[in-house]
Amino acid sequence: MKNKLIKFLRKPSLSIIVVVYDMVTQAKNTLYSLSKAYQTNVSEYDYEVIVVENKSDNILGEKTVRGYGTNFKYYLREEKSVSPVNAINFGVQMAKAPLIAIMVDGARMCSPGVIQYILAAHRITSRAVVAVPGYHLGNELQQIAVRSGYNEKVEAGLLNNINWQKNGYRLFEIACFSGTSAGGLFNSLAESNCFSMSKKLFEKIGGCDQRFDLPGGGYINLDLYRRVCELPGTTLFMLPGEGTFHQLHGGVSTSKDYDTLQASLVPQFRQQYFEIRRKQYTSPSKKPVYLGIIPETAQRFIQVSSEIILQRQNNASNKN
Repeated sequence: MKNKLIKFLRKPSLSIIVVVYDMVTQAKNTLYSLSKAYQTNVSEYDYEVIVVENKSDNILGEKTVRGYGTNFKYYLREEKSVSPVNAINFGVQMAKAPLIAIMVDGARMCSPGVIQYILAAHRITSRAVVAVPGYHLGNELQQIAVRSGYNEKVEAGLLNNINWQKNGYRLFEIACFSGTSAGGLFNSLAESNCFSMSKKLFEKIGGCDQRFDLPGGGYINLDLYRRVCELPGTTLFMLPGEGTFHQLHGGVSTSKDYDTLQASLVPQFRQQYFEIRRKQYTSPSKKPVYLGIIPETAQRFIQVSSEIILQRQNNASNKN
């Protein structure tokens, strides 16, 4: 009774919006990775998880979602659009907390310190933007790996071998940088698949632009991330010891091999972004403040990131 009263009286500090569509197995992993049983140094009163599921023939369902904790909420929506833009805006409207985190792809598992460091960054400044770097499960980009037989069954075997539920930082052992994090941790991320801001900042930039109506939203996540990062007076924080880990599913960007993706969808995404913003997309120029502890399993990505910087410097020297 006492715990119920505390929860009723205490407003969460952070609302995490997770968009789900036709990905039951992957979403279950993602939601567990956001649960109090997995996340470190936070309580269920600190945050809420808002799951917005666009209806399909393969739904996750309210009972499953609420099983991850009393701080999990579920909304099933009839959505005519092939874009998640409406689901994101709806999720933010439902948020009770003054801070929000956007996870446009419900197939992204998080490392165990994501929530505690998001909250820590927002305690430093009210105009914080917090970005979590992105990874793909597997040893190469999933769009490339599928050519060699990588599939959901292979991926399930990788996850079973590391017992990630007990130590989520072992996800780094079976991962590689995603395409939008390919420049490493010391260059600007093109996007983040879990990034946080205040609800006020989200409203200030007008939320997600409904004109991004292509499958998967096209560049909607990149656009939202860039616009909030470039707001004057904001401080960008990056969490180099944390990550989101993409699971293979029938999503727009990983269900096709790399050549097909580059030849068909990416040009459409780029063209739509240009038509809306009247410029080509570029990564945010703002330099981040690095926050958090880097576990041993993630340290190889620090090395890889350093090597990328050195290689670029060498290439620049050779040109001069």
